[in-house]
Amino acid sequence: MRAALADAAADDSISRRAATIVLSAMYWRNTWKYESRGYRHLFWDSGTMLANLLACGDAMGLAPRVLTGFVDTAVNRLLGLDVRHEAALELVPLGPETAVAPVARALPPIQLDVVPLSSSEVDYPALRDMHEASMLDSAAAVDHWRTGRLDDASPRSRSSGRTVAAHDREGNRSSAVEAHLVPLPAATREAGRGLGDTIQRRGSTREFGEAPLSLLELATTLWCATRPWDSDAPSGLVDVFLVANAVDGLTSGAYRYRPDAHALEIVREGAFRNESAYLCLEQPLGGDAAAVIYFLAPLDAILAARGNRGYRLANLEAGVMGGRAYLAAYAQGFGASGLTFYDRHVVEFFAPASAGEDAIFVTALGRSRMRVRSEEAKIPVISRLRRQPS
Repeated sequence: MRAALADAAADDSISRRAATIVLSAMYWRNTWKYESRGYRHLFWDSGTMLANLLACGDAMGLAPRVLTGFVDTAVNRLLGLDVRHEAALELVPLGPETAVAPVARALPPIQLDVVPLSSSEVDYPALRDMHEASMLDSAAAVDHWRTGRLDDASPRSRSSGRTVAAHDREGNRSSAVEAHLVPLPAATREAGRGLGDTIQRRGSTREFGEAPLSLLELATTLWCATRPWDSDAPSGLVDVFLVANAVDGLTSGAYRYRPDAHALEIVREGAFRNESAYLCLEQPLGGDAAAVIYFLAPLDAILAARGNRGYRLANLEAGVMGGRAYLAAYAQGFGASGLTFYDRHVVEFFAPASAGEDAIFVTALGRSRMRVRSEEAKIPVISRLRRQPS
């Protein structure tokens, strides 16, 4: 199978890696609730899984690498996927290199009888049309797609003014940053929970309390969310904005996170709980949270550089960043929740800093209002009940 995967991904390294994990999407798991908009959820969800996989793979020294470019029909056929209902999204080679796989031979198609997710299923053709419009049809097309320039798609510096000293993302006091930036403390490198325990406990907080986050907790979460990862497509396509409602040591207001300086750029100061709740489809979680992260990206520039498949990249990167924010939150002992939103109003709220950007994803952070009596009761089970077909 390795040679066939290597051909489909136009990447010979797959033929030498010990294993390749393929993440796929079963459309109905999202479209039953979100209809065609569920297309975005496919990449948010797989991004969350990738956040876990990358963390585990790195911890075990397995050198995971995310491949987003491949011949879609070839991978779907290799796995025997019914493309009316399911499709491959990402490949993740990992493990040590072994002997080079032999030349790929013709493989018979896989045709399996499967149990449907539901007794009745509604088709949303727009979702399949979006996915098909971003497919690559040959190894040559994959190579061409990977060489696309992303210079104009990366987050842009919009700051000016006199400079002050601040810590960089590694905690070194050497970076020069603009005066209207708020320097953040260096991210903590150890939390109260190990990775396995963190993943077991990770869920979606359903009700936030009034207890604030510390500035160090927020700084650590932002740092963890924005670290680059090994991939066939550069990261850094997504900008991070946030509304701070209750963070000790930080004035309430709207900010943009600057990963290069590990600092917050002030968009405007003020109490914006009501506005944030409204932006999050009028969900109280968006106003009750101590801080709400809004992921935005310059979609026009990304699509110009990487074609329709660039839409996958933007949503996937936001999903990975949101997944890492979840892990950082639960590792530090507080909670998180992914939210949907009013796209245009999010961009308007963060203007002018958000000029030319589009809203992609939202993650709320805070301490749960729920009180528990035992350590075991802290393990969330609500996440296992989310978005299941009925």
